[in-house]
Amino acid sequence: METLQKIRDRFAYFRISAKRSIAFKELYYWIIKIDGMQGVAIEIPTDKYVNERFANISYYTKEIVVGGEERHLLMLLSDHPKLYDDFAIICSGFLEKILYAESYQEIKQNPISWWHSMKELMGNANIEKATYSVIAEMLSYYHLLKEERDVSWVGPFGGSIDFNCNDGSYEVKSTVARYGSKITINSQYQLKAKYLLFYRFEPDVHGISIQDMVTKLVELGVEKSEIERALEKLKYPLGSEVRRKSYRLLEVKKYEVDESFPKIVPESFKDEQLPKHISGLVYTLDLDGLNGAVIDLKEFQ
Repeated sequence: METLQKIRDRFAYFRISAKRSIAFKELYYWIIKIDGMQGVAIEIPTDKYVNERFANISYYTKEIVVGGEERHLLMLLSDHPKLYDDFAIICSGFLEKILYAESYQEIKQNPISWWHSMKELMGNANIEKATYSVIAEMLSYYHLLKEERDVSWVGPFGGSIDFNCNDGSYEVKSTVARYGSKITINSQYQLKAKYLLFYRFEPDVHGISIQDMVTKLVELGVEKSEIERALEKLKYPLGSEVRRKSYRLLEVKKYEVDESFPKIVPESFKDEQLPKHISGLVYTLDLDGLNGAVIDLKEFQ
């Protein structure tokens, strides 16, 4: 309880302090305020790197000068001002693990292990787009560029469809289901796209990952900063462990979203408006039986 109260007292001070960054040194950790967030930090070996996010919690490593000395700190931070008292309990639990030499050694050598345990305990809200879905979008970007199309990846930045292209817009859907081709359409605007690309994957340690696709896109001339901005928006920042999770591509199909394609779009409603009191639309579409052209992406299969 002493550690918890100390953290809460420091958090209360941070809220009234105008300083942009503060670090209070305790026996084996720091209580810190940095980059608009506050939390706790411990020192770990300089060859260990982490960059993870879950809800309003960040868990990452950074070189910081504290007490006149540069240190490689592993930080557990939050930017949710109304929940700092509750977050202090998580910080205290994290530091309790550090009190035990064996646990501290484990975290220093494998800092991601505590993060996985915390997410499982808290219940992973799965707020990020599924990894294979991001790979599907990056593969689509690669394919369209290889086809020498003028293409913009707009989905991560709030676009209702994923890509704007000189031959029409594209929506990308994907699955890891071995059979069936059901997809979820998340608004009445998604199938305003001219084309739908559908990917099927399966987990495979020898497959392709987000990080692999970053390399592929850079090789095609895409600015790395552009890719990283998109991945940041999708909650897959540089250094995130899940960017190395890999999948094998099983198939890709392209569908033209024409008059015969089943869809619900604004034109489906009177005056192109949803009925009164209905604020949004989500529905399931089964692609089985629809005519789709097979896309050849053998270098990824």
